[in-house]
Amino acid sequence: MMKKIYIILILFIGVLFSGCESVLEINPEDEGVVLEDDAIKTQQDLQELLNAAYDVVNGFYGGHFQRTSELLGENVVLKDGITDEMVNIYKRYTTGYFTDNETYEQAYICILRSNLVLENIDQVSGMTSDDATRMEGEAKFLRAIAHFAAVRLFAQPYGYTTNNDHLGIVIKTNSKVELLARNTVAEVYQQILSDLTDAESTLPSDNSDFVYATKWAAKAALAQVYFQMHDYDNAYTKAGEVINSGAFTFVTDFKNYTSDTSESIFKLVSDETSGKKVGSDFDVYRCDGTNIPNIRLDPDVYEDVISAGTGDLRASSWYEVFNAGATNEYIAFTRFNDEYKTVPVLRLTEIKLLRAEAAMLKSATDKSTAIQDVNDIRERAYAGASKNLAETASDEAVLNAVRTERRLELMGEGYYLHDLKRRGAGGEDITIRGVKWDYVGLVIQFGASEVNELFVANPEPN
Repeated sequence: MMKKIYIILILFIGVLFSGCESVLEINPEDEGVVLEDDAIKTQQDLQELLNAAYDVVNGFYGGHFQRTSELLGENVVLKDGITDEMVNIYKRYTTGYFTDNETYEQAYICILRSNLVLENIDQVSGMTSDDATRMEGEAKFLRAIAHFAAVRLFAQPYGYTTNNDHLGIVIKTNSKVELLARNTVAEVYQQILSDLTDAESTLPSDNSDFVYATKWAAKAALAQVYFQMHDYDNAYTKAGEVINSGAFTFVTDFKNYTSDTSESIFKLVSDETSGKKVGSDFDVYRCDGTNIPNIRLDPDVYEDVISAGTGDLRASSWYEVFNAGATNEYIAFTRFNDEYKTVPVLRLTEIKLLRAEAAMLKSATDKSTAIQDVNDIRERAYAGASKNLAETASDEAVLNAVRTERRLELMGEGYYLHDLKRRGAGGEDITIRGVKWDYVGLVIQFGASEVNELFVANPEPN
């Protein structure tokens, strides 16, 4: 009975991190996470712990990371009268007391649980070699994507300094209780690459219908990381491996875009029968029933970007204008209206557009692949080839088309901010809602409890 009580405590450990103590100083033993001697003895025990690590991905990639990224960027506006931390994020002035604690805390809870799995794999009975290898790969995958989420919000992007020796986040690869200084961005990215490379080589090709990590999820995550690092050759290669696997197919019905999971490389899934819900942090966009969205589409973006392509099915399927012509008119996202959502953390469309951009930026340009990838997206969006790029399109026209389609397809999901930061760090003259891409306010501040004699906070805007 004692063992089951402790296992249950693992599932609720997120609640324990809501106080004033630093996330990195929580003692797993004191909080019931590292269990008594008889607590993790079997493969089932370890699987429950691994499942708890998966559960907490919803705490950052279930909409919180995405909405914070959008609030910092150019696509959305905030409803008048909001008084929570979203105001500070939108105004690019987060402090130790008004910040995105949720993404940070949940990412490190995921990291902690993943580390505990890795530390206990050799301690359980009845574990086959294949199961041990799979669990190790899954834990490293989860640890990597959690670090990746945190470093993109809480540090300047890769390329901000020549050697990437600017401050990143703390790398945690064990469950020790210790004060640690922030690692450099270079060190963080190398740890992420190491974990994902290990996961790629050990994970199976299928794993519970892609609810659990697979080698394709690791490859897709590697593509995203290389892309952010301006390593377009490797990003192109990894994205191509996922696309060419044939394991994933385009969603063709925009009305069922969130419920059709044929594109999902790694996903979070709600269960209406059990009442389990994921993606609730996307509810700030919801406009169905009595829901009035706190985050809306910027009217200028709707006019200049969304509505620019006549006949684009995405415009009619994913947005709705409320109170048209009145002073309180607003444009809402309809794509996030589901009560029981499926959240595709990694999916085919994003990886395809990533490959298209990487194809144009890598050492040996592959324009034909970029054009085909764009045309695949456009033929779905326009129900035909009327907007297809010609084979004779210039390099500039192809690259612009890729970036436009990427923004259109991923609107509301946070990608555009990090694309702009990447491009700025790569040498382009980029402004984001009136400030330069490296403005300190575009980096989220750590919670006040994290700062100590070793851990340095981010600078705050003057």
